[in-house]
Amino acid sequence: MKEEKVAIVTSGGGMKCAYSAGALTTLAQTLHIKTPDIFISASGSVGSMFYYLSQQYSDIEKVWLRYIPSPEMVSAFPPRLRLDYVVDTILRRELPLDEAALAKSTTRWFVPVTDLATGHTEYISNDTWFDPYEVMRAAAAIPFLYGGSVHLGGRSFIDGDVNVNMVELIRKARKEGATKILVITNTIKLTGMMKWFIWTSAIFARPMIRQLVLNDMKRAEWDHLPSDVDIVVIGPSYTMPTGTFTRVRRKVAQAYQMGQDDVLARRADIEKLFA
Repeated sequence: MKEEKVAIVTSGGGMKCAYSAGALTTLAQTLHIKTPDIFISASGSVGSMFYYLSQQYSDIEKVWLRYIPSPEMVSAFPPRLRLDYVVDTILRRELPLDEAALAKSTTRWFVPVTDLATGHTEYISNDTWFDPYEVMRAAAAIPFLYGGSVHLGGRSFIDGDVNVNMVELIRKARKEGATKILVITNTIKLTGMMKWFIWTSAIFARPMIRQLVLNDMKRAEWDHLPSDVDIVVIGPSYTMPTGTFTRVRRKVAQAYQMGQDDVLARRADIEKLFA
């Protein structure tokens, strides 16, 4: 019989990642699901994945409910996510990651990033050593919103979310041997304002980034899911209160709480998946 392996896959999405943060804390603290065989996380959810695997569940809550929803995090004019503030001030200084605990985790984790030189997706994992803070920075270096790239191993990387969608992350989990997959997604269609910002910014971007971003906007999210794997999808039960730039504490808290509630609403399905 084929060995069963369970994977968790979480999506990116800037401030919308409060949803997956709430979902993960509930998985760990209420359902006592703490050590999946495989974990694949993209963009702004990577930090929550690392803290989940190092069992720092209360710090996930502090990051999203106390520190992140603030003017220091988001600049409205011009639109910017202050990623360096999150990584260097909130995570590295205020709520440091237990790197030893992360290294001891038995879960195989994967983080998609985009090679700026080739435009190809690469997966950083616990088979490859890099500073986890720099992995978090590279994973969330959203074009136009971060304003730069991140160097890992002498190469430049940007957000992996511009080159992969949820279906591709699910396929990656399947390729790594997952037979059961819990998908936690906050993915929603881009608003008119966000589409306008991306299209306008793409005009002035370097050709490779422009092509990557525009291709990402055209891709279908949920086409052709693998048929030979059990999948449970947890997604927003109503319209997300947060967007990519949201910095209103009440709205971030609502997204976080929705992630918790939606996990509990599917508790039976999730526990069956991990049985």
